[in-house]
Amino acid sequence: NDNNKETSLEKREESVRTNLKSETGTARESNVPLSQVPKHIAVIMDGNRRYGKAKYGSASRGHWDGSSKLVEFAKWCLAEKVDVLTVFAFSSENWSRDPKEVASLMQIFSKYCDELRVEALKRNIKIVALSTDQEKIPVHVQKGVTRMVEETRDCSAMTMNICLSYGSRGEMVAATKSVVDDVLEKKLDPKCIDERTIQERLLTHHCGGDPDVLIRTSGEVRISNFLLWQLAYTELFFVEKPWPAIEKEDLVQVIRTYAKGRQRRYGK
Repeated sequence: NDNNKETSLEKREESVRTNLKSETGTARESNVPLSQVPKHIAVIMDGNRRYGKAKYGSASRGHWDGSSKLVEFAKWCLAEKVDVLTVFAFSSENWSRDPKEVASLMQIFSKYCDELRVEALKRNIKIVALSTDQEKIPVHVQKGVTRMVEETRDCSAMTMNICLSYGSRGEMVAATKSVVDDVLEKKLDPKCIDERTIQERLLTHHCGGDPDVLIRTSGEVRISNFLLWQLAYTELFFVEKPWPAIEKEDLVQVIRTYAKGRQRRYGK
């Protein structure tokens, strides 16, 4: 029975891998003027566990499907001319989950680092890893992440930030400590501290702007310690589907709604 499950998983993975390497989903479908396409999309990829339990009776299988979906989603964003994609892969709070599930997730990250690296190089996607608690990440995962980041450093079609062992409060604490250190070392005049002082010390300082859109899947309506500073004026979209069930049409609908139906006033 276990052998049948393994064979089924391998067949499904092979099918997914074939699809990811195909040109499916690489045509631009939103037909939104490029000036109205969100330049930076952030995603909270929620619902993997529930999806896996409901479909396979296994939470870890849901995580496998969720990892595949990330590669696919990146391909869709590239097709729609999104410049930056930032995804919440694993939070600093997720370490408190069941150790078996965490170990399974780390195994998935380790394997998909390789898949993602190959696809990113093929499609000219630069990958950046954002972590506030990096020392907790197992060494074998860190090696895969480092290779993925280093080998895609010069890619330029799109930037994908993967938030791994990340928490926004921790990010802001680190930024604040950096400001304090610079003041104490006389590198920074306290009177000159402003929003930009903090912004430059956040992990997303390289993105060219905060997210225009946040998508959270699986029907949950909260931010969950993700990009708290950066989401100040972001348009929020909450999708009922769990992350592995997301289709390109869902992304296209968000882009169209953002372009036509949402007006960003920034408090004005």
